Amino acid sequence: MIHNKEKALTYINARDWNGLERMLKSLSNMEFRRMERVMREEVLPGLENDLFWETFLHIIIFKRAAFISGATAVTHLAKNGTLRFDIESVEELYRHLKETNMESIVKICNMMTPAIRTEEQMTSMFKAFHLENEVTQLSMLLKVDTPLSYYLIFKTLKLIEDKFIARKCCMAIIKRRDDRAFNAVCLIKSYFDLDDLPARFSLKIEQYELSHIDRNYETFLHVLEGKRPSV
Repeated sequence: MIHNKEKALTYINARDWNGLERMLKSLSNMEFRRMERVMREEVLPGLENDLFWETFLHIIIFKRAAFISGATAVTHLAKNGTLRFDIESVEELYRHLKETNMESIVKICNMMTPAIRTEEQMTSMFKAFHLENEVTQLSMLLKVDTPLSYYLIFKTLKLIEDKFIARKCCMAIIKRRDDRAFNAVCLIKSYFDLDDLPARFSLKIEQYELSHIDRNYETFLHVLEGKRPSV
């Protein structure tokens, strides 16, 4: 007997989207709920980039609410460096969601953001899903506690140059109450000369060091870990 996972993979590998839809429609309620998990945890994580996005596009068109969590399955592509958004199926996905459910665009990107490994991947994701607004980007980055997210928060704040928004970001990060969070806040505080934050910081940054902090990701990470920037 061929299991539903193997049936789905047969249709996916053949790019037989009508066949996949027929198969999904034929499942009982219990089988369909199981397929939601199998698609997210077993099928999508085994697909290369282009097939991943084609598959994700078609299952979202079929039943968005059931399969939207499949966006988390980009982890393997981000990790091995093959994650790309500049392809037609991603643009199709954006257009479909724009017409049917705009909120899902941000939901999908929020699900993917923790998996993103490089600045290029993050920038490409924002561009592909037309999330050019810096405040929207900051709200998404603030949901993720990774060195890369702190780096991109700092770079975005430098771009918009708004002390009020910088302070709001610091207040959100402070709530994490760990060394990396406090170091990130100290970096932002020092650069924007914020003097009213409800926390004390062990990291000390000299004024002349600020221009070197975001020279590149490695330099920023060095300071985020509590070390002096090499100038």
